[in-house]
Amino acid sequence: MKTDKASSLDRINSLTSFREDFYSLVSQIPEGMVSSYGALAEGLGDKRASRAVGKMLNQNPRPVEVPCHRVVRSDGSLGGYGGGVEEKKRLLEEEGVKIKKDNIQGFDQIFFDDFDSDKPLKALREVQEDVKEKIRVENDHQDFSLIAGVDVSYSDRKAFPALSLWDHESGEEIDVFISKLEVGFPYIPTFLAFRELPALVDVIGSLKRKPDAIMVDGNGVMHPKGVGLASHLGVELDVPTIGVAKSRLCGHLQDELDRDEGKKCTEVKRNGKLIGHALLTGKRAKNPIYVSAGHLISHAEAVKLVKSYCRYKIPDPIRRAHIEATKRRKKNE
Repeated sequence: MKTDKASSLDRINSLTSFREDFYSLVSQIPEGMVSSYGALAEGLGDKRASRAVGKMLNQNPRPVEVPCHRVVRSDGSLGGYGGGVEEKKRLLEEEGVKIKKDNIQGFDQIFFDDFDSDKPLKALREVQEDVKEKIRVENDHQDFSLIAGVDVSYSDRKAFPALSLWDHESGEEIDVFISKLEVGFPYIPTFLAFRELPALVDVIGSLKRKPDAIMVDGNGVMHPKGVGLASHLGVELDVPTIGVAKSRLCGHLQDELDRDEGKKCTEVKRNGKLIGHALLTGKRAKNPIYVSAGHLISHAEAVKLVKSYCRYKIPDPIRRAHIEATKRRKKNE
């Protein structure tokens, strides 16, 4: 199913040391000095990684060797610590850092942000740009007979991707496929593909035949960078994909939706360009879902396919994949 050239997945897999690269940044903070979550995120190449920084610090497997106690909030307050705030304070004070009422004294004088880093998130932005150039928002199939929905559930650093396969003519589910693998990349806004793509490719690899279209719990081209998870997956596997998201990351609705007045679908545009649609689905959903072409399908066909599976708010193939992925994750906890 892979393309014959070096794919985005190949490039993602070449960055499997992401967490270790991050811990090496933390280890650069000198004794007696402190840094911040935001400074480390900038060291990785994107300030939006601040929350992921906090989570990776909390998951630090070597708290003494990797001095996460030297990471504080940008306002100079201590912030959290896996061993407790008092322990963090003790470790810092042993290194000569002065603290008063849980605030670093002389913060600006001992603040460190001169990280030696190749900024891996910038490299991933380059991957996004490469994928974006390959996206085709146009129909590649005349007949969509085999439809799949995919989703991933997580437990710590384990991913449980699931795929629900449907016969489009009968509207019935054919089978469910589930796998399990380690996750090397944290959740970072606008970088979802780099967390979920390996897991989705793994479960889709269980199929003997490519689906005619894959519905993805994520965005297609309705994405701040124009290349969401569905687009990555479509380009990687050379298969039509549709992004179905529960929240809107960008763009503007062209009309207000009103179920009572029969206004259940409207275009979403960004800078005057169509990037997808907002749909009110099911019988009771108050908030819309956001449907966008991922790759090798038009926006109109994407909406048509999604509508045909919306007995509930989320289209059946994705809803079933979500249920099965969650069930497998809970079984393994």
